[in-house]
Amino acid sequence: MATKSQRLIQRFRELGITATLRKLFADRVMRRSTSVIVEYQAGWSVVGDGAQTPSWLSFRTVRKGEELPPLNDWLAWRDAGFAAMLESGKVGIFVLDEGVAIGCVWLSLTDHHDPVAREHYPVREREGYHYCWLVDPADRRRNVAFPMCRYMLNNFPALGIDRTFGVVDRDNRPSYLIQLRMGYRERGVKVVHFHLFGWRWTTMSRYDGVLGTTNPKDRKMIRG
Repeated sequence: MATKSQRLIQRFRELGITATLRKLFADRVMRRSTSVIVEYQAGWSVVGDGAQTPSWLSFRTVRKGEELPPLNDWLAWRDAGFAAMLESGKVGIFVLDEGVAIGCVWLSLTDHHDPVAREHYPVREREGYHYCWLVDPADRRRNVAFPMCRYMLNNFPALGIDRTFGVVDRDNRPSYLIQLRMGYRERGVKVVHFHLFGWRWTTMSRYDGVLGTTNPKDRKMIRG
């Protein structure tokens, strides 16, 4: 399992020194981020049968009492956290390359409580709250995220889900656009996260219309 120093070195290699120091400052000292809640309901889009999925990819859904798939080096340090999530009843959806997990998304089928971010999301019957979207940076240009999302949506009936929702950071343009493409829509709830010297708190407010991402390229994004 990678140590903290090894993960830091890996982050330097992936992001560069300046971006890494900026992220460390944001994580450890001060940060303010704005997210929106997006939702998907059955019948909002046709996600296909997975025909565009690369042949080397496979998928696995893991529930409480089942074993996690082998995790690659980028995910391996999260194994204890993933195991705790499974034990608490969360559902893990993993994308695998030759049997080794390189990405995942998690679903909560009951009320989701995050004591770290100080968030609480009620989850009603036949709903799911999605969170913890992860894809190894080394694989993000290999057509991994979209097939993983398609697999998740196609398996909602088997999981007893008619509607799912989650929080997406407006600075995370790739994640927002992937979910938009999959048929997700903004719900009209803005979530602002504040981080200050290890303390975290969250505020929520309602808005009309569509906020989209913070990227100026998306100003012409279809609204509504």
